[in-house]
Amino acid sequence: MSHRRRSTFPAVQVVLAVAATIGLPAVVFAQTLPVQLPGAASGPSVAGVPSITGVPSIAVTSPGYPYGVAAIELPMQTPILGDGLPPLEVVENERVRFVISENLQQRVGRRPSEQPLPPVGRGRLLGRVGNLIREISGANDETETYARRVMFLFEGEAPLEIQLTDRGIDRGTYSLTPLRVPDLHGQWLDRWWAEFTKQSKRQIESTDTPPWIQTYLVAMLSSRLSLPLPDWYGQGDKGPEEDPLLMTLQWIGGAAKVSNAVFAAAAIGSDPDLSVAEAAANVTAMPVPAAIDWHMNPQSGLPEDAPEPAVEPLAHCVPPECFYIRYGNFENYLWFQDLTDEYGGDVSRMITLSGLSNDGAARLLRQLGIQMTAMGRVLGPTIIVDQALIGRDLFLQDGAAMGVVFESNNAFLLRTSLNNDRQTLASSSDAITLKTVDLEHGQASLLRSTDNAVRSFLVEHDGFLCVTNSRFIADRFLEVGQTGDSLAKTDAFRSARHWMPLERNDTIFAYFSPGMLQGLLSPHYLIELRRRMQSEADIALVHLARLAAASMASSNQPALEEIQDLVNAGFLPVNFGRRADGSGVVTVGDRVLDTRRGARGTFLPIPDSQIDSVTVSESRWYDEIAAAYQQQFRSFDPIFVGVQREAVESFERPDGTMERRERLAIHAEIAPWQPENYGSWAEQLGPPTRVAMQFSPDDIVAVQAHVASDQLGPPTHLFAAIKDSTPPRPESFDGILNGYRALKTLPGYLGAYPQPGVLDRLPLGLGRGQPVGPGMSRLIGGVYRFTGGGFSVLSFQHDLLAATLPVLAATEVDDSVQVRAHVGNLDGSQLEGYVNELLYERAAKASAAGAEFLQLLNSQLGVKADTVSPETARILGGSMQCPLGGQYELSARNQWFSTAWGAASQEPTPLSPPGYQAPILQWFRGLDATLTQYPNRLIADIDVEVARHN
Repeated sequence: MSHRRRSTFPAVQVVLAVAATIGLPAVVFAQTLPVQLPGAASGPSVAGVPSITGVPSIAVTSPGYPYGVAAIELPMQTPILGDGLPPLEVVENERVRFVISENLQQRVGRRPSEQPLPPVGRGRLLGRVGNLIREISGANDETETYARRVMFLFEGEAPLEIQLTDRGIDRGTYSLTPLRVPDLHGQWLDRWWAEFTKQSKRQIESTDTPPWIQTYLVAMLSSRLSLPLPDWYGQGDKGPEEDPLLMTLQWIGGAAKVSNAVFAAAAIGSDPDLSVAEAAANVTAMPVPAAIDWHMNPQSGLPEDAPEPAVEPLAHCVPPECFYIRYGNFENYLWFQDLTDEYGGDVSRMITLSGLSNDGAARLLRQLGIQMTAMGRVLGPTIIVDQALIGRDLFLQDGAAMGVVFESNNAFLLRTSLNNDRQTLASSSDAITLKTVDLEHGQASLLRSTDNAVRSFLVEHDGFLCVTNSRFIADRFLEVGQTGDSLAKTDAFRSARHWMPLERNDTIFAYFSPGMLQGLLSPHYLIELRRRMQSEADIALVHLARLAAASMASSNQPALEEIQDLVNAGFLPVNFGRRADGSGVVTVGDRVLDTRRGARGTFLPIPDSQIDSVTVSESRWYDEIAAAYQQQFRSFDPIFVGVQREAVESFERPDGTMERRERLAIHAEIAPWQPENYGSWAEQLGPPTRVAMQFSPDDIVAVQAHVASDQLGPPTHLFAAIKDSTPPRPESFDGILNGYRALKTLPGYLGAYPQPGVLDRLPLGLGRGQPVGPGMSRLIGGVYRFTGGGFSVLSFQHDLLAATLPVLAATEVDDSVQVRAHVGNLDGSQLEGYVNELLYERAAKASAAGAEFLQLLNSQLGVKADTVSPETARILGGSMQCPLGGQYELSARNQWFSTAWGAASQEPTPLSPPGYQAPILQWFRGLDATLTQYPNRLIADIDVEVARHN
């Protein structure tokens, strides 16, 4: 067997073996240099590979399999302590598939538990005990890397040229000749599979992006190579039996945990939690389950003897099962639009940058055919008196059921403007049609494309116009205009307008009706939501299967595009896309569409989708949810929020520049409020009180709460504050001892007023401690306690406590609340750097995960750099963006990185680079908040100062 080696290593060992797959004949080969690895047996056996007739060069063969398995081991000249070595990489080779790199390690020395017991004396036994404790905690579990291994699948029997690199540095090129040894193919395939699935699990657990590439590859290769699925597949972070209430919120909120579980089930063509018999019975059509039996809250409606509140005309057009977000006038809408435009058109970017940009709000406007032009900004205020966003849900990522309602002082002019825009859009593409359609309660103008990317109903009643993507909402808008049974007539909305009257002149008023909230939990909504997630998974799987087929195709073999071809070739599961509702996915060129729901991101609105029957698992799933809500939530409380804006004087920043600011006053209520729905959580607060703590001026974060507790005695004010400083890092609080050390360095204090007796009631006088000054004592553990004037205050820092006590006081204010909170302006503070660093670390982790996702597309699925962006959008339904604000690029060493990482960096820097500022710190300039719980109302008030940059 010939070989050629160019390497910087003086001794290199190469071991390759055949893998069992399907199809064509394949081979396994081994090539060995006489190097003895640590722990390896003497003689020709290498790294655990059994010798054949004493010859180190092993020839193996296994007819009927298309792939071989190769392993290349590079022994270290000097073992390296720990596991800090990056993975070796194989330079792109059209015959190489699914490379796995690992470090071969061994433990250094014997653990203390494996050593003889030392004799008593001179502290040796105590030292041994200490070592054992460190061993249990993992602190003494040191390993060393003695070799590095690369394993991969390969095609064909011709010799291979394999070039290895280490962080872009050449580590040798190896000419390898495949040989045949049938007995080894299963052993090496199992070994490669164990490492491949272990690496996939590690990537899934560490990534912040959807782990769909790893999940798909494990499912697809398991099927094609007849290998067992690992035990962890599809399990996610499952723990004990999950609360159905929490599970429902995860489904409605589109939690990653839920979507990943649905994807994993779709990738193998079934639900891994169902037995074979259950899966076979799951196609049986069953009646749609009964909805939850909601009860009317007896407290809903106006308070007794309250006058009828004024209600805006626009609310008389809104169906009562819709949410209602009113801007009041066009200027308010423009203000909100400008605020979001400052952050890339997505208000959520004010908090943090996500690793995936979905652009749902902009996509909705395109779907509705509503465009904001310069002329529109000028003419809008002259013809639009009032406007609101209405809808049944807020599922912008998948396709929401939403619309815009306008009140105009010139309906003819507004109607003409909207129709002109619609006709222009219809003329721009043959795929878009504009026609008049009949609804049950009138007619509508429908602007639509076949994939629902454009879907816009325009209806009008009595001078009010509604543009919506939902046929159901359009028809209900017309029906409400005829019957008068509107949102404005409901007891809950009239009550909301009593507590938050029109005179407030809110910039934004948002109302989430009980009908809307209950509708989200209807069998129609939840079961269709579940089917939507299955459809999204199927669409992503087709795109992944196409990429996998293209990357594994021979040069003379055409790429597989059609779904049935992908199923036949094993790139999709055998029963792929079989759904009880008869829908499925189809390919239209590069696009994959749902036959019933249309394009991903603009799915058919859920109220417009029809559900005639359900499966056994769907019925059982919904019944469990219904039973849980029936037991705890007999009715839902309406939620309403008002936002007012106020310009404040410009401020001078620490760097001398002037900054324009606005103050946003946010008032939120749940009324009527039913505390019994929320369990023990609603029983923790005492009655509202006018007592407010006077904190020290250098307390940058302060909070107080009036609590009711059997342990504390009568209702007590608990309060805490942190000085402007650099607190301990969150991980410093892990464990009891570490938490104690971190608390000792925390520059803050905790107190109660009036003084609770719980500390004084501790046995043996432990709560009183040793006196160290007037009113001051030192407790066990180093905590200082001050008692006096009705106060009991604790801190680990004596000087801090002594400096704070002269300022601390209980004052009486005008408002009665239970919780008060204050966060000062972080701009230029010590705490700003601390918060910025924590947020940077989170964003850096997400940024690295994004680059790893792109690397997987490139290395495992062969996606070229110039097509990564569109392929990512097809798989994930959104474009990849760096949470650090940089751009992802491919380096000369064929590694994906972000420009935010710095020049030539292969990973984000451990500390934030100069100039980095987390999104929230760019505008946040302080906050004051209160929370008040009454027997029938829950109120939150938040005043936040915002820096404006435009």
